[in-house]
Amino acid sequence: MNLICAVFYTLLGAAVGSFLNVVIDRLPAGKSLASPPSHCDHCQRRLSPLELVPIFSYLFLRGRCRTCQKPIPIRNLAVELGTGLAFLLTWQIYGLSWTTALYSLYGSLLITLGCIDLEHQKIPNLLIYPAIGLGLVMIPVLQLDDPWMTLTGGLLGFAVLFLIAVLAPGAMGMGDVKLVVFLGFVVGFPEIILALFLAFISGGLVAGILLVLKKLGRKDTVAFGPFLGLAGFISLLYGSQILDWWLRRFTG
Repeated sequence: MNLICAVFYTLLGAAVGSFLNVVIDRLPAGKSLASPPSHCDHCQRRLSPLELVPIFSYLFLRGRCRTCQKPIPIRNLAVELGTGLAFLLTWQIYGLSWTTALYSLYGSLLITLGCIDLEHQKIPNLLIYPAIGLGLVMIPVLQLDDPWMTLTGGLLGFAVLFLIAVLAPGAMGMGDVKLVVFLGFVVGFPEIILALFLAFISGGLVAGILLVLKKLGRKDTVAFGPFLGLAGFISLLYGSQILDWWLRRFTG
């Protein structure tokens, strides 16, 4: 039964990922999320129900529109797989609980915000402000013992990235500052330190590789939102365990 539930929840995550792709495509352009129905961006043909099956339709169609044979963005598949994986990992830790539902929502928000930032170099206020509000409202629900530590996480994350944005204009956008406030309210303190560490390390490594491969110029910028989102979700699910391991490993 547990295996069946885990599989079902993973498939639910993939289906949510399909909807997230619609949000990622339409929200930055100011388009309706409900109309028009899902269609090929090239030939404008409305997609059939079989073409809307998460993951499997992309694989069956080999990543191309059935009518015009134009490529379907690989991001569609990546988001569906990533959201399904996020739901599975959350289920494995928290099982059937409200925490699983909430953390799955947090993961969905981070995936959406990270992809929009990657493609458009911005964090939309229409999404990040409600996310911050949700994280703030849920603090007394999830952190009844010490809500101040969670508030501290949000304030610390804000302080670090805001200082970078002010002292090094262009190195950090205000969208990233807002995103880290959301992360801080979600993961709390000291997990926000881990999230920032992982984000800076992974972002730096990717930027360095792109520079070496000459896929990125020295004056070009790399979207930081995807790294913050991934690091934040890792810290949300495994932050306490990672920090405990770190302390045992280096303090004895």
